[in-house]
Amino acid sequence: MRYAAAVIHAPRARAPQLGFTVLELLNFLGLAAVISALAMYGVARYVRHSKTAEAIGSTTAIAQQATVYFNDSDAHQPAGTKPDSSHAMRHFPSSSRVSVPRLEDVKGKKYQSAIGDWATSPWLDLHFSMTQPQCYAYSFEATGSGVTAKATATAQGDLDGNGVYSTYAATVTPDETLTAKIDPVIVKDAEE
Repeated sequence: MRYAAAVIHAPRARAPQLGFTVLELLNFLGLAAVISALAMYGVARYVRHSKTAEAIGSTTAIAQQATVYFNDSDAHQPAGTKPDSSHAMRHFPSSSRVSVPRLEDVKGKKYQSAIGDWATSPWLDLHFSMTQPQCYAYSFEATGSGVTAKATATAQGDLDGNGVYSTYAATVTPDETLTAKIDPVIVKDAEE
């Protein structure tokens, strides 16, 4: 006689579920969106700051060279000029005729200047040029001599191409001893 063996199956243990629930997935996506927005804001702020640093650094460098030129301009006076007279004739280099580059060339983009762009006065006299791409157009304006002398180095740029130009200007004037000094405040207009 045969006996039929009763087979009793034990209930299977449930395999752990792999994956995320919809709620967990939505929480993750929301957190990722917030972190992305903060990161994008930080990067944009860093880029704006680095472009502003270019303008401030370059106008300050031009102004420093203008002070050197002014303070050394006694050597460019006619032979036999008395020291007091030569101090009264101190002057800055001549003004730039056009900005380097033209304003249209930096509207919403960077410009790579060539050595020839800086090969004219006042840039040669100021020993100033830029080899890296620039976001701003630079100009130099000088008036008067002696006590009435004044020079301004200006950077203008339209970083986002919206037609509004940011302007940074560093001014140099002589003090009572006819020694050129840079104004400690960089004038900023429509800063982006």
